[in-house]
Amino acid sequence: MQTVRRFRPTPSDAYLGNPHQGCCTFQYFNGDPLFPGTLWSDDGTMDFPPLPPRDPPGPRVYTHSEPIHVPVTRGYLPSTVAYCRWHWRFLEPEPGRYDFSAIDAAFARGRERGQSIAIRLMAFGYGGQPQLPDWYVARHPTAVGHHGSHAPDHDSDAYFAAFGGLLRAFAARFAAHPLLDTIDMAYIGPWGEGDGTCAPETCARFVALFHELFPAVPKLALINGEQMAAGIRAGSGWRADSFGDVGAVGSGEVLKPSSWNHMYDMYPDAIVRSGAAEAWRTAPVHLEVGVVPRYWYDQGYDLDFILEQGLKYHATYFMPKNTEIPEPWRERIAAFCRRLGYRFVYRQAMLDARVAADGMFRLHSWIENVGVAPLYRPYAFALRLRQDDHSEVVVLDGVDVRSWLPGDAIIDRRVRLPAGFRPGAIEVSAGIVDPVTREPRVSFAVEQVFSDRWALIGAVELVRD
Repeated sequence: MQTVRRFRPTPSDAYLGNPHQGCCTFQYFNGDPLFPGTLWSDDGTMDFPPLPPRDPPGPRVYTHSEPIHVPVTRGYLPSTVAYCRWHWRFLEPEPGRYDFSAIDAAFARGRERGQSIAIRLMAFGYGGQPQLPDWYVARHPTAVGHHGSHAPDHDSDAYFAAFGGLLRAFAARFAAHPLLDTIDMAYIGPWGEGDGTCAPETCARFVALFHELFPAVPKLALINGEQMAAGIRAGSGWRADSFGDVGAVGSGEVLKPSSWNHMYDMYPDAIVRSGAAEAWRTAPVHLEVGVVPRYWYDQGYDLDFILEQGLKYHATYFMPKNTEIPEPWRERIAAFCRRLGYRFVYRQAMLDARVAADGMFRLHSWIENVGVAPLYRPYAFALRLRQDDHSEVVVLDGVDVRSWLPGDAIIDRRVRLPAGFRPGAIEVSAGIVDPVTREPRVSFAVEQVFSDRWALIGAVELVRD
């Protein structure tokens, strides 16, 4: 009878710096200055400031094949995802002439600061913000909407061809970029957030275009009307742009506690009506604040209610607009961000004490996802077998980490020991790896993790008869 060794790693509540989740920066990157007070800018950053003098090294992040230490701006949280958006007029100053230099610079900055980038391209903004390209307005009719914005006819072939041309050019250059984290399917109204008229057939047409251009990139529908419903029907995730809005100014006719706000009057209804309640199982949810946490704090918003709603939505990302997070709330919001997306605790590994005569040993593992969503990227589960200076990585076929929803995952496999090991103890570690490079990309939430992200789960002994 084979003897079994059990190993129970010690769970960790530390920040892990894992990719594709958590708190996001906005328009800037780790270490860059924050927007002042309760203000922010929706204009895409065209020039990135140099990194200020570095504080003591920050936490490790793992966007790259090798972990790097990044600076964290005082008053903010560490981040592995930057969220950036740009207006059309700056990216296509003349018809068919595209200028993606700012986006090139953003990807370079993301690589430097250990962040992937979630992106939205916007046709136009509200009045006073960048509008449609001048050349488009000169050629095609537009209508002046509220706040002075100049809206196109969203259903026209001209708009689909022109804005779709920008999307095609962007995709040709960046759709396969390793640091492109998500793409927003935004095409209606100011900022692309759905405030405009657009037929269901046009929404379906745009959604099909995004799926054609970005087949391997997680796509997010904006939480408004048919634009959201069409995206959800096609299998996308979704994003909200005024998360946390539980207040309103009220009026002489309606008391402030009874006034309309996003968290009570829009989001629950929109999510149910669009069929988005279960979308998180296969695609991410991104929560962007409307007014910023400093405003929530100053106005006495119920932070517990807001954060509970975010967890209920099974969110993966939280974006507080690169503004200061109030110090009395910082740890509570940091703890919220640690639960967003996936968080894998390696609860137990059971290994045969000895390698069998046929060169096989059994691995039985219990892994618990204590986050609120799965990992949506096709990473692989692997073992590293190490003895002195000799090591081998064995990828376990058929283990789909994307299926690890919140709760328990079990791996019960027989593993063949590769050639090249001598009799004696062989250290066994587990990792979630890039399927091509076989380098770990995700850290388990346990203390027994090496600096290269492999998690120690025990040992087996090779005995020669």
